[in-house]
Amino acid sequence: MASTPSAVLPAAPPEVAPRRAGVDLMRLVAFVAVVLIHAVADGANDAATAADTIAVLARFAVPFFFVAFGYFLSPRAPARTAMRLLVRLAPPFFVWALVYILYFKGSLAELRSPAMLVRLLVTGLDGQHLWFLPALGVAGVLFALVRSRLGWGAVLALALLFYALALAFGPYRGWLGLPRPPFNTRNGPFFGLLFITAGAWMRARDIRPALAPALALFALAAALQLGEVAALHAQGTIPFPRFTDDTVMTIPYGIAAFLVALALPPTLHLPPLLAQLARLSLGLYVVHLLFLDLAARLIGRATLAVCLVDALLAVIASALCVLALDRLPFTQRLIR
Repeated sequence: MASTPSAVLPAAPPEVAPRRAGVDLMRLVAFVAVVLIHAVADGANDAATAADTIAVLARFAVPFFFVAFGYFLSPRAPARTAMRLLVRLAPPFFVWALVYILYFKGSLAELRSPAMLVRLLVTGLDGQHLWFLPALGVAGVLFALVRSRLGWGAVLALALLFYALALAFGPYRGWLGLPRPPFNTRNGPFFGLLFITAGAWMRARDIRPALAPALALFALAAALQLGEVAALHAQGTIPFPRFTDDTVMTIPYGIAAFLVALALPPTLHLPPLLAQLARLSLGLYVVHLLFLDLAARLIGRATLAVCLVDALLAVIASALCVLALDRLPFTQRLIR
């Protein structure tokens, strides 16, 4: 995924505030999905097909976060919005990136290399999940500026072009006979811009879906996502299905997940603890890989059952961690 999570989501204006509870609930579901993706990534040797299926079905999560960001992004003062976004994302990204480097490497010596500094800015290095934050920043700034100056048509065309390049040099690279790119196609604006655009468009058009059609679209998109990945794997285009970040069907899958969130009844109220955790979902996202690795070191990740226990432990530990960090004013900026 991913602020993505919620911290970088602006406060909901009055006209969309009633739909915030549904988005908050789905944000927590998406966070658990992200944890599952990472939990089965390098394990579950006894049930590879089941692990692949879990990872592929969980791929709605990060697109959902991008769509949610676009939906709540203020359409006013785009330049100021872009600058505030970068300022807000910088502290959690840099601090947690350094934490992960120290945790996995025990030293920051590698950052003496200019090339590693560039990689840090794009990928998060050892905090591999932190790629989401610079990607969100780049795509968010690009959307705000292009949409305000050139209009919906231009930003949609640009978003489709970037996503087409992500597909061509990503899951369809082998089929098209293209060389391996020097970057991961989920980084930068290639993956996220289209979903941010979709979210902002739904907000501009005041889309209010019914729950049954939204759920049906979500289920259909999930099945088509599984089918597309299975077909690409069968053709030898992608060697490991669980590592496939984006496909054609990821587009409707991620958007449908957000439609489900919008369709949930406005009378929905989360328990206070879950509502607080939803507001801290940036923190949940950035810390979970630390606890997932600790759980794997403790009990391993050889079987699918153990991977699922790892995921459960990481979810619980991440929740306790961000609740504790949220009590300290100087750490709140790192998780909100």
